[in-house]
Amino acid sequence: MKFLQKATLAAAIAAAPFAAQAELKALDDSTLSATTGQAGVTIEIDIAGDGISIGEIEYTDEGSVALENIQINNADITQTIDVDADGNLLLGVSAINDLTVAVGNTTKSTDASLASASGVMLRSSADPLKNAELVNSLSMQMDMGSSTTTIYNMSAYDSGADAAGLNGVGFDNGTNPASMAVNSGVVIAANAAIRIDDLDVELFGYTDEQAFARADADGSGVIEAGEEATYNTLRNGSAIQINNVTFNDGTAAKGMATVSQKIWAQGGTVAQGGGVYINMGSLSGTLTVGETVIGGANIGQIAVKDINLAGMTQRIYGH
Repeated sequence: MKFLQKATLAAAIAAAPFAAQAELKALDDSTLSATTGQAGVTIEIDIAGDGISIGEIEYTDEGSVALENIQINNADITQTIDVDADGNLLLGVSAINDLTVAVGNTTKSTDASLASASGVMLRSSADPLKNAELVNSLSMQMDMGSSTTTIYNMSAYDSGADAAGLNGVGFDNGTNPASMAVNSGVVIAANAAIRIDDLDVELFGYTDEQAFARADADGSGVIEAGEEATYNTLRNGSAIQINNVTFNDGTAAKGMATVSQKIWAQGGTVAQGGGVYINMGSLSGTLTVGETVIGGANIGQIAVKDINLAGMTQRIYGH
């Protein structure tokens, strides 16, 4: 979701120069007074009604992986952009209630004339019947609290400063002292709150082509009236269903779980601690899986309580 917010912001900023050149007009004094001398920029985004939909996102190498039928609804977002005196970029996003995200075959169409969709499909470059459906569908309803992201200009702080709380052990990955040196020019620090009210996932099903081939018993190349039920059952079905997943702060009130992290780059070789670091300042909450169905049988409920990932640091580097 954070990626979606950043991508939306980047698109809005990138589009601004083109929009400005579409029609140039002289501004009167009252208009100028309302648009100059402001402390920052506010961007309001209303995603309602049909929301945002994407038919397919495909990554291709020798074969390909595709995400199909992506839908996002119910998001009224207010973003703020400010730059402080030290050159730090401050990004804020308002709270979002009842955000819904859906991927794949979430409509469960019973009409054999309508195409189905996978959530995540692994595609063979040679034969559609060799495709594999990793995720049949995913649907999620969630709430997000207001979030802040600060992109720190580290050159604004001298070597002894700790005003941002980012020096010294703030960069320690727990094993490599070289990572403690503050020589990154930029550090991204983010704080957010999240609650998942309902998440449903279906895994390992048949692609549309595979369902068609299995349902077309007479090999006519057409799904006939007597074959529609089998066809729709296969293309809409999956081997595993994970339903009614929730994530919250673990209290009786089921409040939002909090998340904070820092991301920075460390120069030098791998032996010197070079790489990209992602430090989890906090991520705590309780995860509950209401139902796990395997092969048509419910194996029960799962609860993971008091999750705490505070202090975990990931290091990413080439090899």
